[in-house]
Parts: sequence; C-alpha cells; structure tokens
Amino acid sequence: MAAWIWVLIPLVAIIGAFIIEYQKNKMSMKNRSRQNEEEVEDLRKLINSLKGRIENLEAIAAGEPDDFSTGAGRGMEEIEIDESSTVKENKKEVSNLADKKRKKS
Repeated sequence: MAAWIWVLIPLVAIIGAFIIEYQKNKMSMKNRSRQNEEEVEDLRKLINSLKGRIENLEAIAAGEPDDFSTGAGRGMEEIEIDESSTVKENKKEVSNLADKKRKKS
C-alpha cells in the first residue's frame, strides 16, 4: 500500500501540472480572441467612417450624389456594410453646400 502512495504523488503532480498548463493556454486563447474581436470592431468603425467620407467626397465631386459614377466596378456595394442614416444626412448636406458653391461661382 505504501508503494502506491509513492507512485500516486508524482502522478498527481504531473496531472496537476497538465491541468494548470491547459487552463493557462485556455485563458491565453480567450484573451487573444477578445483582442481580435476588439480589432475587428475598430476596423468596422473605421470602414464606416471612411465610407461616410467617401460618400461626402463623391457628393462634392458630383454636386448631385445620384449623378456620380466611379467607373470602377460596383464601388461601395462591394463593402457589405449597411448605410447608416448619418451618411445619408451628410450626403444631403454636402450636396447642398456643393450646389451653393457652384451657384456662387
């Protein structure tokens, strides 16, 4: 019986070390996943912001956003992000400003 104790002690220590290492790796992967999700969210915000800026520049260049044609494929339709109401409002405001500038010139 005493011989089994000498076998069980190192066995428990080895199994315990594997469990601890597994938990550390598991926490590390969760942290990486969380960081990746944050980076993806930041990139989505950046894309939305850039999309709004592009829409404003198109409105300025064309005067009327509906008349503007990029001539490069499908343009913004290739990016699968829903157009927000602020982009539409910005487009109208910029279009109005562009029309006013053209009328003054």
